[in-house]
Amino acid sequence: MPIISVIVPIYKVEKYLDRCIKSIQNQTYKNLEIILVDDGSPDNCGVMCDEYAEKDDRIKVIHKANGGLSDARNIGIEASTGDYIVFVDSDDWLDLDMIEVLYNIGIKYKADIVECSFRNVYSDWIIEETKCTAEIVEGDSLKALEGMLDWKYFKPVAWNKLYKRSIIGGIRYPKGKIHEDEFTTYKYFYAAKKLVYLDVSKYNYDKSRTDSITGDKFKESNLYKCEALRERIDFFKEHKIVLLEEKINNVYCWVLLDSMYKCYKNKLKGPMVKNTLNLLNKDLNYFLNSSINDEYKQELKILSKGLKRFGIYKDTLEL
Repeated sequence: MPIISVIVPIYKVEKYLDRCIKSIQNQTYKNLEIILVDDGSPDNCGVMCDEYAEKDDRIKVIHKANGGLSDARNIGIEASTGDYIVFVDSDDWLDLDMIEVLYNIGIKYKADIVECSFRNVYSDWIIEETKCTAEIVEGDSLKALEGMLDWKYFKPVAWNKLYKRSIIGGIRYPKGKIHEDEFTTYKYFYAAKKLVYLDVSKYNYDKSRTDSITGDKFKESNLYKCEALRERIDFFKEHKIVLLEEKINNVYCWVLLDSMYKCYKNKLKGPMVKNTLNLLNKDLNYFLNSSINDEYKQELKILSKGLKRFGIYKDTLEL
């Protein structure tokens, strides 16, 4: 059986770490390389990682200065030796047969990436992300990219997937940015010839934490999602993925408009707000002349005329 590398970035998750690591150690698929990346965690996580490594020779611990989730994942990729890679966030946990199920499906369907559904676990209830029909969906990169934009079948999140190492290649996560998977997963999808999705939850996504980097309160750093989607528009153009041009434009404009409303509501006026609006200024004519939702066009016009409300532009834009 091939080695599967499981990469776990770790930072300030002392309360959750045992649950995560044990769910990996106890996988029914045993030939694992478990890479625990201690991202300069100030709590007891580093010591806990070392204690696990002393008892399980499949575990490799990397201690590093804090550089964020993307940097920790990248370090883990560089240190890994497996034929396949799985990412797990350290406050989440796996069903005990997740890796075996994904691996067997990958072999059966000769897939480069295999994905399962997941559960959203809150403090007092659990919400299944999908209906969990046990349906198996096969697709090429185009179908996966479209599914990602529709939030259907193939999702942009990093952690509910088994990747062939060759697909990861030289693609890395953007250091210092949140929504890092929005910058990255679509590139993995594009590199894959065959992807398979299983509509069964095997990954448990902990949404009970109020201190996580993906917390509910909108912050200026959430604008990285706009940046990631704007980069994806350029990627689709570069690779001539014309069938998805209208869809990616609509998704970007919806996220942009929603984000700008939240910035205005929360009185955010920092450099990321300015950069996002500057980019809108440059892109405005392109979107107004493209095939996007007419309501978005009207809202973009309204936003562009009201940019001075953000305290950024002295004058309104000429349309």
